[in-house]
Amino acid sequence: MNDTGGEPKAVQPVPAWAHRCGMLALEEAIPVDGADALGARVLFSERIARYCWAYDERRLDLLADCFTQDGIWEGNVLGSIPVGPFRGRHAIRTWLSEFWPHQHDQRRHMILNTIVEHQSADRAETLSYLLLMSSNGEAARLETTGFYRVHYRLEETQWRIARLSAGFDAPFWPGNIRTMSERGRARHGVAAEQDSA
Repeated sequence: MNDTGGEPKAVQPVPAWAHRCGMLALEEAIPVDGADALGARVLFSERIARYCWAYDERRLDLLADCFTQDGIWEGNVLGSIPVGPFRGRHAIRTWLSEFWPHQHDQRRHMILNTIVEHQSADRAETLSYLLLMSSNGEAARLETTGFYRVHYRLEETQWRIARLSAGFDAPFWPGNIRTMSERGRARHGVAAEQDSA
C-alpha cells in the first residue's frame, strides 16, 4: 500500500523482466569440451562484437555478413513493446541501415558479460549485456541498457548470427511511441498493435 491507501504503483522496469516475460532463462554454466569448443567461444564473442562495430561504423556489407541468410533480428522493450521481427539477411540489413539517415550522433554498442548458454559442433547460444552510448561531438550519453540473446550457426568456417533477440531496459527511440507517427513507429520496428507499455 502507498501513503494514500491505494495500491502501490508498479516500478518500471520490473527486476528480472526478461525472465518474467519468457525472453530468457539463465542456465547453469556448461563445461568446455576441448580446445575446439574453447576456440569457438572466442569466435562467438567476436561475431557479436563485429555486429556492433559494423553498425557503429555504418559498414552495411560487414553488418549483413554477421547474419545467416535466414537470420532473424527481434527485440523487446521491458517485455511490453515488441520490435520486429525482421526475417532474412536482406530485411535485417534494410531495417538497421534505415536508422542511419536519422541518427546524427555516433553510436557505440558495447557488449559485456558474455556467457555461453548452449554449444554444439554447429550451433550455440550466448547472452551478453548491452550498453548503448552516443556522442554528439560535445558530450557522450547513455541511450539504453539491455541484453542480447544470440543464437549462432556454423556456416562452412564462419559462426554467424541465426537469431538476435535484443532486450531493452528503456526505449532506444526519442519520445513516446504512442504519439509517434506511423512512419516513425515503422522505422523503429514497432507496429500499431505492439505498444502495450
